[in-house]
Amino acid sequence: MGEIVVPGPEPDWQPATIPPYGNGRNPASQFSLWEAAAGSFRMIAGLQPPLDVLAARLRLTVERSWEDLGEVDAAVFRIERLNFALSLMTYGQSETWVWLHRTHQDPDAALQILLRALGVGREAIVFTGGPDTGFHYPGDARPASS
Repeated sequence: MGEIVVPGPEPDWQPATIPPYGNGRNPASQFSLWEAAAGSFRMIAGLQPPLDVLAARLRLTVERSWEDLGEVDAAVFRIERLNFALSLMTYGQSETWVWLHRTHQDPDAALQILLRALGVGREAIVFTGGPDTGFHYPGDARPASS
């Protein structure tokens, strides 16, 4: 059998990652690995320590990906059969976002397990909740916002 030759892209095709992901001519619309994973997770908290410090504590590998708002650094991992992700948008986000797999029912208990593994207390929490449930800020009497 002869070698199969794959032609290059058509001249009018833009990269498949150009928002809104494709241009109508390129038949492919690429999404990131983070976007694929993030759909299975819900945000449960924001932590004050930087992602790189938290990842170093657990010896996690941080991977760079992207989403609609730009580049994101993330680590997906498991502790005590709970699936977590930590993420940080590279455009200057101030806290590390904590994500919990949607199949896990008790985010408060999961967050306690994560904090224990990280060796930090509740003082590391900037907020709990997220877009799905509203944001709650410790010690703040403000109503939750979404």
